[in-house]
Amino acid sequence: MINNKGIQFSKVRMAGNSVKVFTNTPADYRQLVALLDSMKRPFFTYQLKEDRMDQRVIRGLPREMSVDDIKEDLVSKDIANAKVQQMTSRTTKKPLPLFLVKTKMPEKLLEIQRLAMLTVSFERKKRSTEPSQCYRCQRYGHTQRNCRLAERCLKCDYVYGLFTNKQDFGGF
Repeated sequence: MINNKGIQFSKVRMAGNSVKVFTNTPADYRQLVALLDSMKRPFFTYQLKEDRMDQRVIRGLPREMSVDDIKEDLVSKDIANAKVQQMTSRTTKKPLPLFLVKTKMPEKLLEIQRLAMLTVSFERKKRSTEPSQCYRCQRYGHTQRNCRLAERCLKCDYVYGLFTNKQDFGGF
């Protein structure tokens, strides 16, 4: 079916019980994802680099600052479609005076020195050292945004012993 649709790929290989398909271009990748979706095939994939949003942390703003005010200020500085959220402490869950900005225009962020009349700095968000886990299928190595595998409840599967082997449980 992939050949019939004209989707170009560089290689195909087996990975356990799965098949990995490596496409040549982003257009081929999108066609393949659409084909698998239309066939209702279970699969997971990864986000293309060109589709990823750059993540920066804003330092220098007060904890009480409104996310909407930050968005408005970014729009006034020609940064549209930015997603802003306040970061929270992992231990106490209290809001921190740090804000996460996701945008496709990181070079414009670096030009900004002031937001809401305050001096700010933008830093790259530190990557997590923990492996990514999909909260849809509970497997490791991908995220739920790009997962079309069957949903699994970790609590129910564990309690009722529905895992068939250790690999289904992420290798535990």
